[in-house]
Amino acid sequence: MDGIIKYQGFDHIWKYTGPWRPASRKGILIFVLGDLGHSPRMCYHASSFSKVGYDVTLCGYVETHPPSEIVDDLNIDIVPIGVVHNIYNLPFVLFAAQKILLQVKQLATILWNRGGEMDVIMIQNPPSIPILLIVLLFKFFVQRHWKIVIDWHNLNYTILNLRFQNLNHPLVRLMKGYECYLGKFADLNITVTKKMRKFLINEFGFAKSKVTAFYDRPGMQFKPTRDIELRAKHEIFKDVENVEQYKILISSTSFTPDEDFGLLLDALKLYDKSQQSNTPPILLIVTGKGPLKDKFVQKVIELDYSPRIIVKTAWLASEDYPKILAQADLGVSLHTSSSGIDLPMKIVDFFGSGVPVVSLSFPAIDELVKDGDNGLIVKESTAENLVKLLNAVFTDEELLSKLKNGALKESESRWDENWNTVLRPKFVHN
Repeated sequence: MDGIIKYQGFDHIWKYTGPWRPASRKGILIFVLGDLGHSPRMCYHASSFSKVGYDVTLCGYVETHPPSEIVDDLNIDIVPIGVVHNIYNLPFVLFAAQKILLQVKQLATILWNRGGEMDVIMIQNPPSIPILLIVLLFKFFVQRHWKIVIDWHNLNYTILNLRFQNLNHPLVRLMKGYECYLGKFADLNITVTKKMRKFLINEFGFAKSKVTAFYDRPGMQFKPTRDIELRAKHEIFKDVENVEQYKILISSTSFTPDEDFGLLLDALKLYDKSQQSNTPPILLIVTGKGPLKDKFVQKVIELDYSPRIIVKTAWLASEDYPKILAQADLGVSLHTSSSGIDLPMKIVDFFGSGVPVVSLSFPAIDELVKDGDNGLIVKESTAENLVKLLNAVFTDEELLSKLKNGALKESESRWDENWNTVLRPKFVHN
């Protein structure tokens, strides 16, 4: 197992001092089979539960340092889950089986050691395998008092289908049945959109009373503030001569197949070729990392832009990301949604920073982006249509100002207020 499961060495963030806690305080165990430093929604949940009197155990990958407000919160214990790597380059099915077995051991150990003190178990979905089954088995046979909560960010079977492109594939159908059947045992299902709530009720047969839509909202670290000095001192802006003349276009991604960055790069090539006198140069900053990053970088090299187009990639710490984001003139979201009923958190972060957005179109996007108000929606996903919108925004200051004002209005809606209104009554009884 050594070398397959990897811990990143943030042991100093543990704050756990023993199993005892005052009887008046409830406990919640939050599972994220993803990097805690880049799982803002689940970290916000942890902070909100802490504020209303829960002792929180937050479990997940610690590939990057979690937000300081989480680390510094004495009511939140962080328990790392080791990342399982395919170091032997096994075929997909074999590696998936190996990963599940190794994760079962880790998750069962955490639940056995910590579960007795917990009242609520919250699971981020996806991924749902193996965490959902393991938690339900513990509830049925060990901890009958648990309240199980699933926070649905997307549908796991539609993400798996990105690999097979066949909804009738046996593995895809198995995953759909797994989510549909086991999800019904949850005491509460939280969805990121109203369309997803409707799907779980109509397609999966969940009880209406057990499904609540709860929109993402930005945390307080995302603020609509410009820092001119940051452009001069931060390394991401180094080597960009006359950076103040560039329009800054920004996006964040995990470089996965559900985001077509080739579309954006092709649109920028068309923008570059046009050489219109009134089009400003563009600095594109793409933050994040993932399996398709090398392919992205190679395409940038092949397109051979003129100095009018500069493309930079960066893996930013959670403290730096909001600062860089606030410098942008425009955000871009190339999320197409495997299910069509989720929403990208990045757009919420853009709005929190007062940055308008250009987004590709999919069924749920109008629940967040209001076309012509706080952003623009590319009706048909082609480079030609995208570059038309970039040209329109960057050559029409009146339009850019209108979109900016719409984004600033969105920035006034914050996580804490929304959480206390929608979810607090479900967990705190005064």
